[in-house]
Amino acid sequence: MIVLFFSAAAYACCRLVTMTDAGFEKDLALISASTVSRPQLTKTGKILLGIAGTSFVGICAVTLPFILPAARRVCLPYVPATDAQVHNVMSLLTGFKPGKLVDLGSGDGRIVIEAAKREFKVIDCHTTWLQ
Repeated sequence: MIVLFFSAAAYACCRLVTMTDAGFEKDLALISASTVSRPQLTKTGKILLGIAGTSFVGICAVTLPFILPAARRVCLPYVPATDAQVHNVMSLLTGFKPGKLVDLGSGDGRIVIEAAKREFKVIDCHTTWLQ
């Protein structure tokens, strides 16, 4: 209804320049008498709309956990690895011969230190050291 009003008003403004008052009244009566119908979606259109909507929701669901931590005002507190966690990581490495080990987000470096004691060549990748 609002679209009809604005389109009628725009049409009337354009016609004011070229028509007399009688022509304007006639055109306005024709525009207000007509009904605006929305085009119906075809089966293919409904399928494409469903695929697009599902894809959008899926992308939002996948990316939301990565975006939300950046939006926090207060960062989560640092929680160091427990002795049990360090032991579990080292038990996973027992089957491997000492080689290179990269620890991403190593925090306080407890896993890095323990792996270095077991003769691994360790690379520690962390932006801060116990802030």
